[in-house]
Amino acid sequence: MPEAIHAQRSKLSVRIADPERAPLSPQDASVKAKSISQALRRAANKSRGPAKVITGGGGFQARRGDRAFRLGVLSSFAAFVIAPFLVASIYWGLIASKQYVTESKFALRAGEASSLDLLSGGGVGSQAAQQMQDTQVLVNVIRSRAMVEALDRKIGLRAMFSRPGVDYFSSFDPDEPVEELEKYWKRRVDASADLMSGIISVNVRAFTPQDSLAISQSIAEFSERLVNEMSTRSRRDALTQARTELTRAEQQLKNATGAMRDARNAEGVIDAPAAAEAINKIITSLRLDLARTEEDLALHGDAETLDSPQARLLTARAQSLKSQIDDYSTRIAGHGEKAAGSLAQRDGVLARHQIELGLAQQRYALAAASFENARVDLEAQRAYLISFLRPTLAEKSLYPRRWIEWAIIVAPATIGWLLLIAAAFLVRDHMAK
Repeated sequence: MPEAIHAQRSKLSVRIADPERAPLSPQDASVKAKSISQALRRAANKSRGPAKVITGGGGFQARRGDRAFRLGVLSSFAAFVIAPFLVASIYWGLIASKQYVTESKFALRAGEASSLDLLSGGGVGSQAAQQMQDTQVLVNVIRSRAMVEALDRKIGLRAMFSRPGVDYFSSFDPDEPVEELEKYWKRRVDASADLMSGIISVNVRAFTPQDSLAISQSIAEFSERLVNEMSTRSRRDALTQARTELTRAEQQLKNATGAMRDARNAEGVIDAPAAAEAINKIITSLRLDLARTEEDLALHGDAETLDSPQARLLTARAQSLKSQIDDYSTRIAGHGEKAAGSLAQRDGVLARHQIELGLAQQRYALAAASFENARVDLEAQRAYLISFLRPTLAEKSLYPRRWIEWAIIVAPATIGWLLLIAAAFLVRDHMAK
C-alpha cells in the first residue's frame, strides 16, 4: 500500500503560484477546490475498485492486466476475423472453380382417355391425379441413384465432376463409391415441380458449359423414357392379362367344339331341328298321299267294290301310309319306349352341348375384343414430356456466387467475435477478484 501511495504521489506535482499574478478570487478558489476534490475522489474510488478477472489485478496494478486484455482482443480478432477473411478471400477470389448452370423446364401432359378408362369410370379427375403423381415421381427419380447410375454409364459423371484443374473442395473423387456420387449429385442438380402447373424445373451445375449441357440433355432423354415406361407399364400388364384370357377362352371354345362334334357323331344327327323339319315335310307328304288314297277308297263305298282288287290295293296302301306316318312321327318324338332314339331326345343332348358351345363363343368374342382394345391402348401414347425450355449452352459461370459465399464465412465470424468481445468486457468490468 505505501508503494501505491508513493506511485500516486509521484504523479502529483506542486505548482508554486506566480508572484507576479494577482491572487485568486474567492469564487475561483472555490471552483478549483471543488475540481481538486472530485479528482481525488475518483482516484480513491479507482484504488478501491473491484479486481478484473481478465486483467488479473485491480486498483493501480491494472496496467499489466490491461495489456494482457488488449493482447487477447487483438489475438482473437486475428483468429476469428482476419484469418477467415484471408482464407475466404483467397479461396473464393482465386481458387474456387467456375461452375456453369444449364436450366431446362418440361411438363407432363396426358393423352386422350382410352375406351377401357371410360368404361371403368376413369375420367379427367383421375388423369389429373395420376399426372400429378407422375410429376412427383419424376422429380424424385431425377435426384435418385437410378439417375446417377444411368448418367454415369452413358456420359461418365465421375469424369465430368473430377476434371483436371477443378479445385479440391469442389471436385469429386472418382474412386468414391456410388453412394458418395449420389450425395455429390444432389449438390449439383436442383429439381423441383410446381404442383399447380405441373412444370418441372431442372438446374444442373458443372465445371464446363459442355458438361452441363450434356447432363441436362441426358436428363431430358432419361425422363422421357421413364415417362413412357410409367405410362405403358400398366397397359402392358393389361395386354398380358387380356392375352391370357384370350388363350383360355380359345381353349374352352376348342373343347366345346370337340364335345359338340363327338355328341353329333354319337347321336348320328348334325342338326336335330333341321332333321325334324325334314321329317315333318315327309310326314306332310305322306299325309297328303294318305288323304288322296282314302278319297279314292271312298269311291268304292259298297261291299262289292271293296272286295275288288283295286279297293284292296288302296286299303293296303292306306295302311302302309299310316304306318309310315307313325314311324316318322316316332322318330321326331315319342312316349315311353318309343322315345328312345327320337330326335327330341337327341336334340336335348345336342342342345346342352350347343349352349356350352355358344357360351364358349361369346366368351371368346369378349376376350378377343378386350385383347384388341388393350393392344390399341398400348400402341397409343398416353403421356407426353413437353420440353418448352430446352437446355442451351451456358456462356457465363453463375457459380460460385463469390461475394455471397465470402459473406457467409466472414460475417458470422465477425459477429461471433464481437459477441465474444462484448462478453469479455462484461466479465472484466463486473466480476470481482
